[in-house]
Amino acid sequence: MRNKILLFTALFAFIFNASAQNSIVTDVFEEFVENKIERLQHLIGFDDNQAEELKELELNFLHDVNAAENCFLCRTKKRIKKLNRERDKDLQRILTREQYIKYHAIDNNLLQKDPPIQV
Repeated sequence: MRNKILLFTALFAFIFNASAQNSIVTDVFEEFVENKIERLQHLIGFDDNQAEELKELELNFLHDVNAAENCFLCRTKKRIKKLNRERDKDLQRILTREQYIKYHAIDNNLLQKDPPIQV
């Protein structure tokens, strides 16, 4: 009986710890996406409706990538490539062509945020 109580307590502590870590990850993802979309909205100039759709898209993408990376028996690289392709399709659906090109360039560090000063 005593062993069962100890086992139950350890199991409960493990489950509680896992759920707390999951909520921390979610909070970090939400803060990151919020900051990213605000910065990009200022740089690119898309409207608030597009910003909300992008926040949802980026948050779902981060959760899916996190799940793929933590999957034991999954083909992680293949899954992440597929998630990237799906994300690009959705970005093209949400944004105009010009906005998508700018978004893609900034997101993939193809553009310098602060151009070098020439003397």
